[in-house]
Amino acid sequence: MDIRDLEYFQACCKAGSFTAAAREVHIVQSAMSIAIARLEQDLGAPLFDRTVTPIALTEQGAALCAAAQRIFDAVQGARDDVAASSGQVRGTVELGSMGHTGRIDLAKVLTDIRERHPDVIVQLRQSKAGSDGLVQAVRDGSLDIALTAFNGEPPRGVTMHRLFSEPMVFVCLPDHPLGRLSSVSVADLRGEKILRSPPGWGTRAIVDAVLGATRSAIEIVDYGLMARLVREGFAATLVPESAFRGEMLAGLCAVPVDDVRLRWTMYAAVCTDRRMTAAARVLLDALTRQSQAHP
Repeated sequence: MDIRDLEYFQACCKAGSFTAAAREVHIVQSAMSIAIARLEQDLGAPLFDRTVTPIALTEQGAALCAAAQRIFDAVQGARDDVAASSGQVRGTVELGSMGHTGRIDLAKVLTDIRERHPDVIVQLRQSKAGSDGLVQAVRDGSLDIALTAFNGEPPRGVTMHRLFSEPMVFVCLPDHPLGRLSSVSVADLRGEKILRSPPGWGTRAIVDAVLGATRSAIEIVDYGLMARLVREGFAATLVPESAFRGEMLAGLCAVPVDDVRLRWTMYAAVCTDRRMTAAARVLLDALTRQSQAHP
């Protein structure tokens, strides 16, 4: 089995047709067809269902797709190890992140990596899928590392490296009855209309676990819009302490909540089913250093 044929096979998996895949890897379509036929003959099984458009993987093709990715990961790992033995860490890392990362300053992280390891490229993917979506992307290999506030038991094969934790605060207008208190309890919050993130987000899981789940929640992803709604008297909210600061908090009160369950914890999620590259380890180290810079 030739690794180049596996690369062509993977291109077909992504492109959905031999013609598009051949164009992607800069070969003629007939050469692509020959390469796939060679693989099928070697394995003794059809890899694609050619009767549908786009072409679809057969059961055997799906098995090869997963195995091929492990082979490519191993090859890249070998290249990284050889480079690292000479003091050169290089490679590309896919980092997933939510819009708000608390004390993690991604600009400083990326600058730190460029200064220490200029051959490491970090491709940042800011997700709107929430913590659950980020963890799943790590699990399926779409991301190498994800900054996530995932709340619960991670799926098999995913390890969560705890970076930091901070309390959540109740944000309201200054003339709100609870805004005059030095702290609020969960009992105080029971009757409040609370703006919540959508299901799948870490803050939503935390709030639902403490205050109870509700289908009538007004779901907001963007903290800027959430602050405006609170400022307009639409509702109050519960957010991580670092979310509303400076101009975001102008005209509002952030009241501590005296319940340890209402804490927002940031993790770096990685997949333990795949070998972590040297470049990914560099990024994980940089994220850990940044999370510890301002305790």
